[in-house]
Amino acid sequence: MRLESYVTKELHTISSYEPTFQELKLQVYCDVFGRFIKEFKTYQPLLSAIKKEYENTLAYQQDKIRELEPLRSHLRLVTEECDRRIQARWAEEQAEIGALKREKQQLQRDVKAMREKEKATQAVVDRLQSELSNQYLQYREERDARQLLIWQLNDVTRGSVKPSDENTEGAKDPVELQLALKVCRKDLTKAQEELNRMKAEYWDVVPRRNWDTLEQTHKQNLLQLKTLQGDFDQLKREYDTLLELHSRGSVRIETHDPVTVQMEESLFHGQSQIQSNHLEDQINSDAPKSGTLTVQEFRTALRTAFPLKSDQEIEELVDSAQSEPDNSDDTISSQRLHSLLAESGARALPPALEESEENAASNTCPASD
Repeated sequence: MRLESYVTKELHTISSYEPTFQELKLQVYCDVFGRFIKEFKTYQPLLSAIKKEYENTLAYQQDKIRELEPLRSHLRLVTEECDRRIQARWAEEQAEIGALKREKQQLQRDVKAMREKEKATQAVVDRLQSELSNQYLQYREERDARQLLIWQLNDVTRGSVKPSDENTEGAKDPVELQLALKVCRKDLTKAQEELNRMKAEYWDVVPRRNWDTLEQTHKQNLLQLKTLQGDFDQLKREYDTLLELHSRGSVRIETHDPVTVQMEESLFHGQSQIQSNHLEDQINSDAPKSGTLTVQEFRTALRTAFPLKSDQEIEELVDSAQSEPDNSDDTISSQRLHSLLAESGARALPPALEESEENAASNTCPASD
């Protein structure tokens, strides 16, 4: 009760508005805890150690706080500097935006002025074209009128010699010509308008012959693409199947015991020997009696014997066989093929089985006494 009264009294005297309120409050509880430890003699060492550890931790935290105070001040200064730069940059951007807006408005005014100028120029051009057309029509009418006057003068000149009925027929000719001329002018104007309309509507139209050719080529390309896509899908499925089988085979080989590895090795050697004998019998049956093979027959036999070799490796074997003294550019001795088969039989064991053999050998070592 005295300790509780002391705590209440001391906390009451401390104002919460003081800067060191928390430290003073902690000091009061430390004093009370020290008096509490003195009263319990049995647990005094343990409680003293606990108090000491807490005091060390608080001292360490206070040291850290004092170390971080300069960083806090520096952070505040950096923050203020960044804010100042941001404000300056924002002011510059606002100024640039204002300048760009003014420039945009000026450009819009210039565009508007240019459009008005273009409209005025187009109006002048239209007016000049209309005047030119009127002058051309006047010139044409004047030319036609002169020709009519010349014809009439010629008719009058001829009329003084020809009979009166011919003069009447000649007097009617200029009128008919004038009517025909008007009809021709109308037809010419209509044909010109039709030509302009056709040019405006069909300026980007391609000929039907070219269109048919392009359409046929497009259909052929689509068919080829469909065929290639089908071939690609089939090859992809085969590749995925082979990859899955290879992965299963690798996992199965890694997990087999030595006995299984030996069985697989024996089975593989037997199959390799059977395939080699079968291939050798086929080669002996297909080879000519002279003991030679053509280059194509030699290449086909190599592809059958070594299906995993690439085309480049097959060609290297063919070139190596042709370079031997007993062979030529057209024929190759079948003995060369038998030697290659013998060499491949010595290396018939796959790497996975070889590794399994080594592991089996290491696993079957005699146990120590």
